[in-house]
Amino acid sequence: MKASILAIALGLLALSVPSNTLKFPAKASKRLISRNQQNTSSIGLTLLYSTPQIPQGGSITPPTPALHREFLQIALPALIQLTAEPLASLVDTYYLSKLGPTVLGGAGVAITGGYALGKIVGDPVLRCCISLVASSSGDERKLSINVTVALLLALTIGVAQGAFYLFNSKNILLGLGVPSTSPMYPPAFAYMMVRGFALPASMLWLVVNGVYRGIGDTVTPLVWSCVFTLLNVVLDPVFMFRFGMGSAGAAMGTAVAQYVALLPLLYKMSKTIGLVNPLGKDVRGPFLESLKSYVSAASRVCIRSTLKVSTYAYTSRLSALLGPIHAAAYNLCFQIGFVTTQCCESIAVATQTLLAREFGRPSLRREYIGRVVAMSCWAGGLLAMGLSALTYANRANVIAKLTSDPGVRSLCHGIFPAVLVCQALKGLAYPANGVVMGGSDWTYSMLTMGAANVVASGVLGAMGRRGEVGLKGIWWCLAGFMGTQVAASLIRVKSKTGVWKVLKEDRKN
Repeated sequence: MKASILAIALGLLALSVPSNTLKFPAKASKRLISRNQQNTSSIGLTLLYSTPQIPQGGSITPPTPALHREFLQIALPALIQLTAEPLASLVDTYYLSKLGPTVLGGAGVAITGGYALGKIVGDPVLRCCISLVASSSGDERKLSINVTVALLLALTIGVAQGAFYLFNSKNILLGLGVPSTSPMYPPAFAYMMVRGFALPASMLWLVVNGVYRGIGDTVTPLVWSCVFTLLNVVLDPVFMFRFGMGSAGAAMGTAVAQYVALLPLLYKMSKTIGLVNPLGKDVRGPFLESLKSYVSAASRVCIRSTLKVSTYAYTSRLSALLGPIHAAAYNLCFQIGFVTTQCCESIAVATQTLLAREFGRPSLRREYIGRVVAMSCWAGGLLAMGLSALTYANRANVIAKLTSDPGVRSLCHGIFPAVLVCQALKGLAYPANGVVMGGSDWTYSMLTMGAANVVASGVLGAMGRRGEVGLKGIWWCLAGFMGTQVAASLIRVKSKTGVWKVLKEDRKN
């Protein structure tokens, strides 16, 4: 609860950032300030999209301090948002633990399954949206078309995903190791059914955040993310305990909070960026071209996400087969070790946005790309290790707050070293993957995840055949899964092959 309040306070503090440090589309900029006023000081938020120090058509690399500022302008608000958003899952875990290990374990499996399904269908549109929107800088019409396509895709996928969730919950849970005869099945099924109604909002939330990240504005989604987190903290106990909904109440509180926070974001985006009618004669051609770009890139990212979540689903299933106590311990550590590292995605957001914008220029700047890649690796590594050190220093208090069951606590303490290693590697994997996606290197990103999947699944399968799979082994294999992604991404850039051949020589106009 204290963490939630702190995150919200930080979000409000971000509103006091100096006016000349924030960005927004050129369209919004023109509505708020005139060209003659751009060099004067102003009170409040001066929303700029382009960066004056970096000419769009030239080949001048900005000074390092200017690049640092540009990087931080995107990364810092995103860091606060991505720190606050996982608190929604931690809030669910906190209140579910009050209902006992069986409810926590069952709902935890449903949460993991929802996380997996969301990654498969949500990640592709989100990742592609950031790159395609960022590469549209300077072209207002192209930007509006790309945003319209992203929103329509999100809505369509969200509705289809929700229907699949609602009509196949039993089979999904069975695949995750929770058959209808399991004591964990009732709370898992109840959570999953309510969660299905929120999936359209979840998909739109992802894509709207992707749009704002692509245009370099991470402050606006931060504000409404704080509203979402605060509402979730308030509504969860109301639905769970006052209305007696149990595990379904946790899903209901999250769903209502997300719908309430999403609507203002959509309204503001429609006013500042503007949407197009896809049926218009002058729009139809560019619209279909944009849709083709999304589908082409998203199909490869979808395969990547499927490979990724199959590992998560497999490890979740193995923990469920070990029993309710082990499943509860796995879910608790998953929240601590994995979900909390989402804050490291702020580095990936800044990296992908800057690199995609650069690759969309008529002439690339080799030195600029190299600086962004180096900055991403250093910042991501420091943030990941700092997060792991903070988690380790507070491990006893964190575990005690999230569960009162002595068996679950004992298992968590036993596997915590492996969880911390995995946490650090996952935190570093975010910026490493952000580098690859910033270059729109979609095929290699897919192959990298395939290699990581083979490594983790192969080791887990070998251990399973010998009957040696335990929670500690599961987490060490997940650490290897993350480490493979980091190594493969850095090797790709270092090799200067594919799209990264620009690091060998500058592209000519």
